[in-house]
Amino acid sequence: MSAPLLVVGIDGLPPTLLQRLIRDGLTPNLTRLAERGSSGVLRSTPNYQSASAWTSLVTGVNPGRHGILHFTNPVRGSYQFTQIDARARLVPSVWRILSDAGARVAALNVPVSFPAEPVEGVMIAGWLCPSPASEGFTHPPELARWLAEQVGDYPIHPDVRRHATAGRYGAVVRAAQRGVETKLEAARRVLARERPDVLCAVVTETDSLQHWCWHLLDDAHPEHDPDLARRWRAELLGVYAALDGALGRLLDEAGEGTDVLVVSDHGQAPNSGGQVLLRPWLVHAGYLVPQARAGLQRAVDGALGAGFEALRRRAGNRVKAWLRARLPALQSRAQAGRRGLAADWPRTRVWTETGHVFVNTRGRWPQGCVEPGAEYEALLAELTDGLLALRDAATGEAAVEAVTRGDEEFTGPEAELMPDLLVHWRSDLRVRRLIAVDGALIERRDPPELPLGAHHPDGTLVACGPRFRALDASVAASIYDVAPTLLHLLGQPAPAYMDGRVMTDLLTTEAAEDVRRVVVNAPTGLGDRATTAGDDEVVRGRLRSLGYIE
Repeated sequence: MSAPLLVVGIDGLPPTLLQRLIRDGLTPNLTRLAERGSSGVLRSTPNYQSASAWTSLVTGVNPGRHGILHFTNPVRGSYQFTQIDARARLVPSVWRILSDAGARVAALNVPVSFPAEPVEGVMIAGWLCPSPASEGFTHPPELARWLAEQVGDYPIHPDVRRHATAGRYGAVVRAAQRGVETKLEAARRVLARERPDVLCAVVTETDSLQHWCWHLLDDAHPEHDPDLARRWRAELLGVYAALDGALGRLLDEAGEGTDVLVVSDHGQAPNSGGQVLLRPWLVHAGYLVPQARAGLQRAVDGALGAGFEALRRRAGNRVKAWLRARLPALQSRAQAGRRGLAADWPRTRVWTETGHVFVNTRGRWPQGCVEPGAEYEALLAELTDGLLALRDAATGEAAVEAVTRGDEEFTGPEAELMPDLLVHWRSDLRVRRLIAVDGALIERRDPPELPLGAHHPDGTLVACGPRFRALDASVAASIYDVAPTLLHLLGQPAPAYMDGRVMTDLLTTEAAEDVRRVVVNAPTGLGDRATTAGDDEVVRGRLRSLGYIE
């Protein structure tokens, strides 16, 4: 029996951290893969956000084609954002393509894979699944019982935030270590039982740990605490050592002759916190106009927000989904109430969600007031200048590193729902207040508790095996390249609609031969686009725990 193709996802792992782990001798298995093969940077999606990035990794296309921007997505024809799951994806996963071609696949814990697809093989749904008892956790459904018999309780997401913010770093380590070891042991047992042609297993505990402990792992972090780092760094890095040990057991099960790709969806950097000041700046600059509401109206909005928050905690998912479907305007008002701001849309030219900038263009949004063409272009230039002029109040330094245009980053049928401008904040500052170009002080009276680590566009790539070359120099590839490369290695052509390419520069001469593309009709949707994850409070709690929503 031929060796399977292995894909190991380590969520959020930056190349710099992998280099440190190798240098310190903590990860002998990852070290062996990197030294015998190739390693370097896997560039993330333009917004380097997990939901969009993992979806791009398994589809080979940018978010404008697959339709997933974030864990909450814009709803066409409205100003609402709604929680998503895999049913929001508009193009097939590589697992679906391979299954249809007769290959046997195992896809385990990949974010945005809930509910599990009926693939030829097995699937364990990832991060957006509320619990192992949820319908759609596994395919086939009976796999869930077998999994419980094999590894016991299956930890979908570690409760890192609650422990880290209380200073219980030992509990952080135990939760993260249990998660990575359980998931990779489950992958080993699935591999032994199923012997698929390709197995992909993802661990997300690394991302959770880095979000809340990056100030202890990165000496250059603006809020680095040397004393805490001396106390806890070795134990935190021990999570990666435990991951490496579990990876070694998985590699042993796969056997000699296995081709291995280690990938991460993005990297990690200090969190500047500037994104939470974007809305106050837009209000100050007159781009976002709040509704003129009387005190009683503001009180009602606030009460609605508090009421919906309580409802999310206590009501069942079916009740919440029923209310959302029948009372969308009320829910939108409640969301604004929770933020303390409701926009006057006919007079609002610009707003922000998911940390980036949207322009209220006429014909694109329900109450658009910015004309396409010259007015739109002038506004983008003005916004870019204003954002680049923002200064950190504590240091006087520029707070924004770069501003990029959405229409240069996103293509496809959903590109018009993507941000118009992507704001890339400096990661070497911890921004609590901003100074605008007119000298005004921009701050928030109720800033949320933010993670200390944030995403960085450079993730990790390691490629090793009989069909991969051993290269000394650091390599670079795009996250869009993973899916077409997997298809090629399993003897299948990549659809021409994919934005990525086969990573032939990493393959041996023989393995790089006969790269094929097949022209197929670009998918326009998979099932009911309106179907979403509902409003499951467990999943919303995870989103809050990583700072993805307020």
